Amino acid sequence: MKPTAWSIGRLITNQQSCFENVMKNFLIFGDSIAYGYGDPKNGWVGRLRETMWDKNFVYNLGISGDTTTEVLGRLDFEAKQRIDSDDENVCVFAVGLNDSIFLIDRGIFQTELDKFSENIQQISIHAGTFSSQVIFIGLTPVDERKTNPISWAPNKVYKNQSIEAYNHALKSFCDESRLPFIDVLSQWRKEEYIGWLYDGVHPNAQGHDKLFEQIAPFLT
Repeated sequence: MKPTAWSIGRLITNQQSCFENVMKNFLIFGDSIAYGYGDPKNGWVGRLRETMWDKNFVYNLGISGDTTTEVLGRLDFEAKQRIDSDDENVCVFAVGLNDSIFLIDRGIFQTELDKFSENIQQISIHAGTFSSQVIFIGLTPVDERKTNPISWAPNKVYKNQSIEAYNHALKSFCDESRLPFIDVLSQWRKEEYIGWLYDGVHPNAQGHDKLFEQIAPFLT
């Protein structure tokens, strides 16, 4: 039988946690994938909330189109509206795919790799001032048949080779900084992930099930 968000949640609930019996605020920053675009159950973050709502607050702070630049720009303000000094505050960042977009007319990436690395560093520094844990989630692969160019934005291109480079930069930073990194890309590339995509970029319900299964154990 295929595991469900509920059954996985029960398993997770029964596990010991370093934050056991302490209310936690999960602030999940990201783009349209974190937001849950294309999935009626609000994506993997919605599934996380379903399994944790009784003991934790899960804030979905995903905004469609956001890059690391936008996340960095709103991080402090968004966090201050939600954190509580009496609780554990955990910042989760699921961002980077839009940074890797190649802009055909300008011949550059939406966020050049050096700037992306700089943004990630600044995000971790800012988040570390008000959270007990900072976690980064890696990028997801795309179906290049639908993203080269993007059907709804013909001036933009997603390519897995570029996504791999940005994911590697993110992983390297986390390794050097000793921060948790959930390498979604490596796991998805081992499987038939094309069927998990709604439009070549955004995961469908099955894709968000897979993301939840991979991410949830790190957050409990």
